[in-house]
Amino acid sequence: MSDRPIFLSRLALPVSWEALDRAPSPEDREMVALSNTNILNFLLHGGDLDAAQRPSDERLAEALAPLRIKLDIAIEMLGRLSYRDVALPPVRDIEIGVTRMAWQSPLSLRPDEWLRIKLYFDPVFLEPVVLYGRVSSAVADDAGGCNVQAELSEIPVETEEALARLAFLAQRRQLAHRPVHAPARAR
Repeated sequence: MSDRPIFLSRLALPVSWEALDRAPSPEDREMVALSNTNILNFLLHGGDLDAAQRPSDERLAEALAPLRIKLDIAIEMLGRLSYRDVALPPVRDIEIGVTRMAWQSPLSLRPDEWLRIKLYFDPVFLEPVVLYGRVSSAVADDAGGCNVQAELSEIPVETEEALARLAFLAQRRQLAHRPVHAPARAR
């Protein structure tokens, strides 16, 4: 049994992947790990700011609200300018943990195929978290695609923790935005 912590999140995220002709080299993994660390820290920093303690003075919070709205608009505009030519891949339902990821692929994949998987957690900051995985299962479906399960390459513990935290925050945000159905009234 592994000493690695277990987490599992079900999310709907823009996801893309590409098949590799071989396992990623140690240099590739190191470059991706460094990039992921920077991206995860940036994305989590934004989440930490949103969760930070708000001023208890309601008048101060009310006075700062227009400034926050203007800053959000400016950040979104800069993001759109920076990523003008970047199109997000389709949103897919995924299941992700520390050691594996599962999703529905419109194209069939082969078991033991290596993949570079890109997860886009933010619609404005379009830098993906990149993971390497090896297809462990690819069960064909009726639409010509397949249900994929990939075993993820090991990533540094700090990155695992940050990814788990970001996935949890994204899952919580998605659950909060889900429409709530009113219970049926008894007549």
